[in-house]
Amino acid sequence: MLLLIDDASALSTAEERFAEWIRWSPEQPGVVLMNLRIPDRDRNTRRLDALIWTPQRCIAVAIKGFHTSQDGVLVVPPDGPWHMADGQPAALPGNEDGDDPMDRMHADITATENWLEQTTGAPAAVHGLILVLLLPGQDVPGLDAPRPAPMTDIIVEDFDVFRYYLDRVSDQPVEWTSDHIAPLLDSLDLHHLYAADPTALAEAMAEYVAPPPIRER
Repeated sequence: MLLLIDDASALSTAEERFAEWIRWSPEQPGVVLMNLRIPDRDRNTRRLDALIWTPQRCIAVAIKGFHTSQDGVLVVPPDGPWHMADGQPAALPGNEDGDDPMDRMHADITATENWLEQTTGAPAAVHGLILVLLLPGQDVPGLDAPRPAPMTDIIVEDFDVFRYYLDRVSDQPVEWTSDHIAPLLDSLDLHHLYAADPTALAEAMAEYVAPPPIRER
């Protein structure tokens, strides 16, 4: 996977760990853009933690790291804040003051779909992924989410599950190519993130890249 970061100094600790997960996945086809801002109808821009493009999907990623260690099953109710099995509110960003991380995820997906359609002129389905990362020594053995939102998944601190999440649809038809992704990055003025290697996007998406012609002496 090709990792592109707009201002790495602005990443949170949890986001830096997610970036490491991507660096551990060099053979996984895809492009990951972190710390980006896209146009939003309700405000000037909306910050997304990350966008992942695989050949089959575009995925909006929300990265949530516990800021206080809490053990036990993480409960995701149909609506409202998330909490632990003992009833305590989960110490996660976007879960305070009655906020609902799933509502935020839905808003991120909607804004991304609107931006993609506005930029490309064609509708595009966006999946959502909420990645919950734990503190050292923290034990969250499971997730209780009886009514998951459609097209949205939650992964709690499991690199292998994350890899499987990306790979499980690899046999589906190709929806995204480097020719789709490059104009989207350019629309955000992020061409500089890959301009040094013109073939980087195509190689990351596992597309055939013709070797340069051999010059005759």
